Amino acid sequence: MKSLPDTCLAVLLLALGAQAAANGLADPTRPPRGPAVSTRPQVRVEAVLRSADRQVAIVNGKVVRAGDRVAGVLIDEILADGVRYVRDGQIHTARLRPASIEVRQESGR
Repeated sequence: MKSLPDTCLAVLLLALGAQAAANGLADPTRPPRGPAVSTRPQVRVEAVLRSADRQVAIVNGKVVRAGDRVAGVLIDEILADGVRYVRDGQIHTARLRPASIEVRQESGR
């Protein structure tokens, strides 16, 4: 017959081994993981204001000029319909979303 310390040691080793084996198993009740979601802030152009002597844009709620930083990017240029910006050494363009207004036609014309 085994002594109590030997029995406790055997039970502990079995429990640790079972836990280690279970760590490699997938839980069939866990929902599948979705695609990786980017944690980078989105660059959203809300307005572009241009005149002969000044060009500014509203990006993510902030007024910016070329050379300013917003949402972790460097604004490179204000375009007529958006901005050109640099993120991680790559040049990107964000454009204004087209706005549309529904116009009703009066009947009888």
